[in-house]
Formats: sequence, structure tokens, C-alpha cells
Amino acid sequence: MKKITQILSIIVLTILLAACGEDEAITEEVNVQITITDQTSDTQISNENITVESETTLLTVLEENYNVEVSEEGFLTAIEGHQQNIEEKHYWMYEINGEMANVGIADYEVKDEDHITFDLKATE
Repeated sequence: MKKITQILSIIVLTILLAACGEDEAITEEVNVQITITDQTSDTQISNENITVESETTLLTVLEENYNVEVSEEGFLTAIEGHQQNIEEKHYWMYEINGEMANVGIADYEVKDEDHITFDLKATE
């Protein structure tokens, strides 16, 4: 009986010590370049390199670095006061590494060396 008690004590002590240990997960950082232009007024709003933790969504990057507005449906409607205009068919579009994005900003996780461009454009 003493052996069982000793073994159980060792197991409980091991579990307690493991639970008290620090979680030293290494957080990887990624660098992304964000370029923002308003083509309806021929204005460059921003062009900067930003460092964030890996697995950060593009929406989080925008919210942490710019004044942005997003609709309830998750569509980007304004950056730094530059609003899209539905009546004039001016909308925010974005590309990732030169290709039109096919995922929403809340779902895209930025990757190292991404070049992301946002353009407020007139559409037909």
C-alpha cells in the first residue's frame, strides 16, 4: 500500500510541476508590406512595412495600424477616412502579392514577405 501511495504521490507531484512550468512557445514574426492608395483621388495613403506575429489576420493588421471601418458583413468600407461610395461605384479592392484576393480580410492570415495593396477604385 505504501508503494502505491508513493507512486501516486510522484505522479501528482509530476503533474503539478508540469502545470507550474512556463509555456515558452516561440512566437514567430512575419514582415508584410502594406500599400494603400485612393485611385479616385490619385492619393497614396500609406506604404509601409509592418511586423506582426504569424497567423495574424489581415483585418487585425489593418485595425492595429490604421483607422478602418468594416461593414457588418465584413467588407472594408473605409481606410484613414477614405470611404467607398456605392452610388459612384467606388470600392476598396485588394491584392496579395500581385493577385486579386479571393478571401476576406478577416480570414486571410498574413505570411512573411507578403505585399498587400489596397486600392479605392471606380468600377463599372
